[in-house]
Amino acid sequence: MRISARHRLVALTAATALAAGTAIALAPGASADVAGWPATDGKIAMEIDGIMSVDAGGNAMKRVSNSSDDTSPAWSPDGSRVVMEDGGELKTVGLTSLTGTYVYTGANGSASHPTYWTYGRRIVFSASKKLYSVSADGGTASRLLATGGCDLVPSGDATGKLLAFQRNGTGCTTTTPSVMLYNSATKTETKIAAGRSPALSPDGTKVAFIRTVDGRGQVFSVNTDGTGERRLTDDTSDYATPSWAPASDRLVVAVGDHVAEDAIKVLTVTADAVTVGSPFPYGGRSPAWQPLRKNYVSRVSGADVYGSNIAASRWTWNTVGKSEPGLMNASSAVLVSQDSQSYALTAPALAGKKHGPVLLTPGTSISTAVQKELKRTLKPGASVYLVGGTSILSSAVSSKVTALGFVPKRLAGTSRYSTSVAVAKSITSAPKYVFVATGTDYHSALAAASAAGAEGTSGKAVVVLNDGNKLTSSVQAYLNGLDPRDTYMIPVGASAKYALTHTPFSHWPSTFTYYPVTASTNAGTAAALARFWWSAPGSVALASTDSWRGGTSAAAAMNVFGPLLWTDVATLTADTKSYLLKGAANVNGIAVFGGTGSVSTAALNSAGTAISASSSQWTYTPYYNGVAPMASSSVSGPSAGASAVRTGAAPQPLAEPDLGPLSTRHRQ
Repeated sequence: MRISARHRLVALTAATALAAGTAIALAPGASADVAGWPATDGKIAMEIDGIMSVDAGGNAMKRVSNSSDDTSPAWSPDGSRVVMEDGGELKTVGLTSLTGTYVYTGANGSASHPTYWTYGRRIVFSASKKLYSVSADGGTASRLLATGGCDLVPSGDATGKLLAFQRNGTGCTTTTPSVMLYNSATKTETKIAAGRSPALSPDGTKVAFIRTVDGRGQVFSVNTDGTGERRLTDDTSDYATPSWAPASDRLVVAVGDHVAEDAIKVLTVTADAVTVGSPFPYGGRSPAWQPLRKNYVSRVSGADVYGSNIAASRWTWNTVGKSEPGLMNASSAVLVSQDSQSYALTAPALAGKKHGPVLLTPGTSISTAVQKELKRTLKPGASVYLVGGTSILSSAVSSKVTALGFVPKRLAGTSRYSTSVAVAKSITSAPKYVFVATGTDYHSALAAASAAGAEGTSGKAVVVLNDGNKLTSSVQAYLNGLDPRDTYMIPVGASAKYALTHTPFSHWPSTFTYYPVTASTNAGTAAALARFWWSAPGSVALASTDSWRGGTSAAAAMNVFGPLLWTDVATLTADTKSYLLKGAANVNGIAVFGGTGSVSTAALNSAGTAISASSSQWTYTPYYNGVAPMASSSVSGPSAGASAVRTGAAPQPLAEPDLGPLSTRHRQ
């Protein structure tokens, strides 16, 4: 999928694309330290009959995974999940459950030494002596380096810019391995030292590694530019597998001193000296130090649902003539009737393409608040799209758009279904993806429109509506004019799947492939679509399952950056919570749309805790009327951080969705 620069976001220190095409951008509300360093020191995970964790002093042992076969733990950059090796496969485990989620099952060979990269969105590992990358929430792995030799033991920085790894020559036969550094920005690989088991410091400035001296493994470090090599240990111990503390000032290492094998020690490293600590009370191997970095939750709200709609626009779009860091300049706007949900369902997809807000207004006039917002965000002469005929948005609305100095462009058919076709044709004449979702319930359609809108100004994804278990003649004719061999058909929800597969298409082949997204609940369907369409998003939007208006605002404000998810008012929906827990490594922020009457404080707290290492590892910022507070704020639970620092950073292309798992053949 491709996205355009259309959202307030916070600059990440080096949001860099992976070879697989993935890059990171965070949504509004993230403070500058959310995705960066320093983080604080958390627990230390290690191999002891599976994966255990201890505190920084080696005490308070606790089981992390439920399998004794698990090895090589590595923490996500926020400390919320651990990835580990399990018999050549990779799984991630959260801190609230010992049951893992498998993200790689050996398709490219047995995996070893995983490391999180790119703010937790990717996992890099070695398989068949090559380096591969896979989404943190699973999927197809891709080869990371086009060149390379016998490459092992990758170690990434938080940003995804630098990756250290061990190279054993081209044929895995060398006895003098090299410490290599890959720079994803320049696509270069550089030898920086002779040694093995490299560990890149979280701040990306140096690499610790092991070199054999007189038959013993000793710890060294070197700057990432290859200068300043330094020997950190000089004794009779045999050191292995170093891991940096989050502040990059200490190392935890495995050590065998031929008296007590498999001990764990901490090295404190200063400019002048290195202090070797006493062995932990427990033995262990492959230690990994947990970073504790705070995630964020924002609430975007107004006095009522219409005020929250304006707040969502202000949260995203610049005032004309100004350039507030983190906000985007709108090119157009989309108007929908605040009293007609069925005509608002595809509006977020249109807004993504046309680069502007979706605003709710009465059907017979433009409210004062919407008039002000149009004038605030748009230059004179900009296009304003009216979705629906004059019975939905009257001619008075169109006349008022003209009087305000803008150009009205009405997209309408004779029904919600033919109108969805008109909107689709306005987005593109040659769609690559067509979502089909019911026009009689808003949950699936708005989630699909959010996904389609994520294509941005270059988008070729559209949404059309099914009428219960059938397609109307207008939608049938539109789809019949497309070729399912060139256009991916994605029904969202059970009724859309039924309608697509029980409608004859005379111009289609007798057997065609489609990609159904279904679940047993509305929240589950949205989560399933999120897993399919967004590869490990950094941010998500959360709206009340009871509010189509809130969902419309959320989908339009956040679709470029992440999926629309649904929650019950009082309690975080189980399907949404499960999605957040499994994606906690990559989801760094949640934007909640609407006041406490839409999403309660309890549900918001539950969401923040789900993506974080603990209930205290996230901050809260309210954007009442879309504006950040001047001072800190809080909700029950975690204390809030300072108001978010908002700096601009253009979003980068997201990876194309992995269509394979959903591929289904149907014979007409």
